[in-house]
Amino acid sequence: METNKTIDKLMRKAGLGGVTGRIKPVSGGLMHRMFKVTTQSGTYAVKCLNPEIMKRPEAKANYRTAEACEKRLEEAGIPMVPALTFGKRKMLSVDGAYFYIYRWQKGAITDESGATPSQCKKAGELLGRIHAIDSKILPAKKCGEPEVSDVDFAGLAKLAAEKKSPVAKLLQESVPMLADAQEKLNAARQNLPPVLSICDGDMDPKNVMWFRGKPYVIDLECLSYDNPVGSCLDLALQWSGLTNGAFRRESLAAFFEGYRKSYDNGFVDYDSLFGVAYTWIEWLAYNIRRALGLEGENEAELGESEVRNTIGRIRAIGESEGEITAALREVRVRAMEALSDRASELLDKLERQGIRRAYVEELSGAIKVLSAYYDGPKWKEDFAADEAGAFGADVKRGVLSEDGLYDLLERWSEWVEENCRKENR
Repeated sequence: METNKTIDKLMRKAGLGGVTGRIKPVSGGLMHRMFKVTTQSGTYAVKCLNPEIMKRPEAKANYRTAEACEKRLEEAGIPMVPALTFGKRKMLSVDGAYFYIYRWQKGAITDESGATPSQCKKAGELLGRIHAIDSKILPAKKCGEPEVSDVDFAGLAKLAAEKKSPVAKLLQESVPMLADAQEKLNAARQNLPPVLSICDGDMDPKNVMWFRGKPYVIDLECLSYDNPVGSCLDLALQWSGLTNGAFRRESLAAFFEGYRKSYDNGFVDYDSLFGVAYTWIEWLAYNIRRALGLEGENEAELGESEVRNTIGRIRAIGESEGEITAALREVRVRAMEALSDRASELLDKLERQGIRRAYVEELSGAIKVLSAYYDGPKWKEDFAADEAGAFGADVKRGVLSEDGLYDLLERWSEWVEENCRKENR
């Protein structure tokens, strides 16, 4: 494909006019190529989809799913940069290549290690808005078997050695670590709650554009229906710098705070799903195949680079497991504390103002969650962690006091009993 001529033909086909300036490559993408293009009608971002990806039998169906989800996000008013529609199509084909065209969005992106807590909170809030659009709790019988990762890293390492690949030695040394990571990933997926929603698994910092302090989601072709709990945890860890080796607790807390503000499905046991962080092994497997010439032509160098980077990330995740699970436990305690405060506030209003249906419905839902927490193993684990000094002075944790939650639950029980008596008089 002769890029300049093909893109000029593309823009004319789209009715946007011929190219009037130099077509400029845009850096950042590891899968597709992006260009900044100016025509007689304006400035656009043009994405040329990876031809090897487009050869896959499922590729076009996956893109159609993403386009349908993108439309739902547009209708919901999510701040984003959607692919433009021409007629009824978003994807256009010229000279055997496939493209998306976007309006040019001013702004800048940041990486995982540079995202501030304020940005992490806004990103979490934005992800929560996406997950809330069409969220469903599924009956167990409809969940099916969770996705299983079954990459044969030992076999790939052997093939790399046979091909004398520059990453062969690194792969061979890493096989035990990768097998352990894959096992933890699969175990975590088994424990995901049965929730389904629109998810953007690629909404990491490189795919959010900031303009005048407001975030805009870009690169939406990975949209699909998936489990929001796993998606939230994976992205929270990326936004808090884990994959760059610069993990920050305050950023993790800020991300979840923003997320719960927009969407709260009641799940807080993220520490039990730490293995989700190892989804990187699937990106690694793809890049091993690139490095070995099994995924397209002329991609070996990029594949080798990403193999090294990704193995480094996976190693860093494993080394940080204790710190991260402790931070995720802190996220749960903060969430339960906020819920307890809200429940206490609502109960005060009911005692002063009498029955209000909206208050009763919200409060009964909060009490159900708090009661399950107090009666279950997680409260005992968190209480023991608190006794051991695991939480900082800035973590408000009245829910872990000897009587805090017990007294609140008793107040609710007494209120319900009293109002039942009044109704039966």
